[in-house]
Amino acid sequence: MGIGESDEMSDNNATAVLWRRLPYVLSPQWDIYSRIGDRTKGKRVLEVGFSTGAGVLQYAENVKSVLAIEIDKAAVEFATKMFPLRNICWRVRDLLTFEASGFDYIVMIEVLEHIVDSEKALERVHDLLVPGGKALITVPNANRHRHKDEVLIENEWTPPSFLVELLPYFHDAQLLDYELQPLELPNGDRATPIIAEVTRAS
Repeated sequence: MGIGESDEMSDNNATAVLWRRLPYVLSPQWDIYSRIGDRTKGKRVLEVGFSTGAGVLQYAENVKSVLAIEIDKAAVEFATKMFPLRNICWRVRDLLTFEASGFDYIVMIEVLEHIVDSEKALERVHDLLVPGGKALITVPNANRHRHKDEVLIENEWTPPSFLVELLPYFHDAQLLDYELQPLELPNGDRATPIIAEVTRAS
């Protein structure tokens, strides 16, 4: 094999790796987003803290509508320009002061740990849902990573403590694995991120 052939193979391999990794650069929790569609089909969805917005595209096609909110104006401008889908509305909003209601499903992935008043945030999620509505909420697992030294991390939980945090606000809270299937403790004690689906009482 000549030098040119070897270089070409390396370039092709690097390109393949780049394309495989690109979705995760745009949305680190791409795998979770890709499995939300069955839960959100035909529903009015609120996405809280969408970052680039790429993850929303994984489930948006079959929903009734998505209101995607971010506190970062630049993120909203980027998503609006890059992903101008008719059923997604990108808006600059703060969950804690956002006035709305009537959502069937709320998606909040890797957001809650950045909010100082996490209890108020969960109360807002409860109030924004219709009776019987559900929310998918994920946070990093304190058993796997220590985040307190990170400037933007305000709160951290283990799976048991996260369930304790959720249950005062919701009728039911269930830990899920990466396939979004039920995950029982202690099997979920080391899972990262912690994935929970909660339900507002009917």
